[in-house]
Amino acid sequence: MQTRYKLRARQQGFTLIELVIVIVIIGILAAIALPKMTDLAGNARAATIKGVTGSLASANTAIYSAAQINNQGGATGTVNACNTTGIATVYGYASDSSELLKCVTLSPASDFNTATANVISHAGATTSSSCNVTYVAATATAPPQYNVTATGC
Repeated sequence: MQTRYKLRARQQGFTLIELVIVIVIIGILAAIALPKMTDLAGNARAATIKGVTGSLASANTAIYSAAQINNQGGATGTVNACNTTGIATVYGYASDSSELLKCVTLSPASDFNTATANVISHAGATTSSSCNVTYVAATATAPPQYNVTATGC
């Protein structure tokens, strides 16, 4: 006598508990990653200010080179550098940030505030004093300095 066994068809798919576990894991990952992504704009502004600082230093090196070539390394002078004429210098370097900005293009200009003397700040920062670079002109004994503040970008 032959016995017939009925094979039960196995259902395929995920159980409810598996789906709940996956959703919980995705929620935990989102809760960890979201705070790290919220400050991306501030990090971008801080990086922009640091990039501007590098541009200022490079431009000042070009100005200094032109001053040395033209024997204008004294207390005051005027040089032609960066395809610009009449850049005022102090000890071979740009005398202030407005002279230095003749060699640097801040783009887009609406992202930057240059109204305060020797301070270039990011217009999108919480406060301009917390996201800026301050240019300190050279002296007889020290090269120029670029003081970066990026705590509140």
